[in-house]
Amino acid sequence: MENTPVSQLKPRKWWIAGLLSMAQPGLGQIYNGQAKKGVAFFLAQLSFWLILPLLLKYPSALLFAIFLSGLIVCYIYIVLDAILNARNIGDSYSLKAYNRTFVYIGTFVAVSLISNVDAYLVKTYMVQAYKIPAASMEPTLLIGDHILIDKLGSSAKNPVRGDIIVFEYSGDPQKEFIKRVVGVGGDTVEIRDKELYVNNVLVKNDYAIHTDAKIFPKGEERRDNYGPVTVPSNSFFVLGDNRDRSFDSRYWGFVEKSKIRGIAKCIYWSWDSKSRSVRWQRIGQRVS
Repeated sequence: MENTPVSQLKPRKWWIAGLLSMAQPGLGQIYNGQAKKGVAFFLAQLSFWLILPLLLKYPSALLFAIFLSGLIVCYIYIVLDAILNARNIGDSYSLKAYNRTFVYIGTFVAVSLISNVDAYLVKTYMVQAYKIPAASMEPTLLIGDHILIDKLGSSAKNPVRGDIIVFEYSGDPQKEFIKRVVGVGGDTVEIRDKELYVNNVLVKNDYAIHTDAKIFPKGEERRDNYGPVTVPSNSFFVLGDNRDRSFDSRYWGFVEKSKIRGIAKCIYWSWDSKSRSVRWQRIGQRVS
């Protein structure tokens, strides 16, 4: 058996293997000559987005903790695997045909592009992240809450009363609002002295709050006395849960079905900027 010429031997440097895997999980394995393992790690990375719909269906703090912990552990494992294997190979590594700089760069670019396309498809058709920027949905949703909205479920485009939806604001298509549906097509909606009536029936919900004791009379301001109005077909009347601090259907009208982006399902992260701390108790909560 012939020995491999010294000129074809190229030591594997552990720090290069580690950096490559940190930049793109699996690339360090290819550097070490473990192409199949590297491809497996690439595929595992792409499958990450497919787990999000399950988190929407079964949201809980425990599942989110397991999911995030699993991601971190897998990432560390892949990097350490590349480093340790590079150290074990040492100076006896025989170069493979794919051990070329252009292959590493091409693989990084290709996997990054595929990951971006994968993320785009999931965001466009399945799940989208959304950050709460204002207080109009308090106490249900707080400033700094990060939520996931369902864009794929059968109810995503057919919300019912009580659902919280994210939609394109008709006054500016670049803006997205989040409000609660209180009236659907055919409903008659009216507000009398801050009280909500749907089809002439008083609607009482724990999530609706009023922070201003003042009541504006009808004709002076729309906030406290409004309507009655009938919701058109394929449209929705929406209000913020923080009724005295919400810019909603009372001011700009109905939400068309075609403008709905999805239904809010769960909180995956929450940051309190005032105390500069994580609201751990809110992570994994279902939005309702």
